[in-house]
Amino acid sequence: MKNLFLLMIGIALLTSGCTQKDVNNCSCNFIGFKYYNGEKFYLGQISNDYILIGIDTNYSDLQIKDFISTTNTFAPDYQYTIYSGEGYMFKEIPIKLSTPKTCNEITKTIADLNKNTIVSYVHYTMQTDDCTNDIWEPIGNMCVNSYGSSFFIKVFDETDLSMLYQKIAETNTELVQQSSFMPKWFEIRATKNSMGDALKMANYFQESGLFEASDVAISKYPVE
Repeated sequence: MKNLFLLMIGIALLTSGCTQKDVNNCSCNFIGFKYYNGEKFYLGQISNDYILIGIDTNYSDLQIKDFISTTNTFAPDYQYTIYSGEGYMFKEIPIKLSTPKTCNEITKTIADLNKNTIVSYVHYTMQTDDCTNDIWEPIGNMCVNSYGSSFFIKVFDETDLSMLYQKIAETNTELVQQSSFMPKWFEIRATKNSMGDALKMANYFQESGLFEASDVAISKYPVE
């Protein structure tokens, strides 16, 4: 009974913030950390000016531009870039909001945008003073950090995946693949129908104590 009670509390905390059915009552749902070696690793403050949109690669750039042009959510003169690559499932667009927004307002904006069929995910972005690539070359005058829809879980025993499958079912996430080089690691995807985005789900899996480690890839995007 105690475990059930704790589970219900956990689910309530995960689903608090904003739902697609009630986007007018949104509270800040931003998580500014992930776990690294079992410890909290802080990712920075939320950006009040930018969000990241993920769209399935089945949609053309023209369709994406048409969608962006139909909403007043974004700065009308902002020159955004659509990022994609061979083998990618999603195109990603870091884009400037029409006006700076509070975390509550961004949470509502995310819920609003997620109602669109073309949108696979929308994520918060984080401020950063580092605008260089992996070999320390400058990539822009201003950058933000964010994350995609996948997260990674390391199980204690790759021959017993019962708890992994249980958590996937509980959170309505999707198993993508098992690493062929590191068989204890599994890629899992969070969707709009999951209990939270990839960062929130990675933390939730880690905090359950049922897995050895979790990770989310943090990417850097030039925005100015």
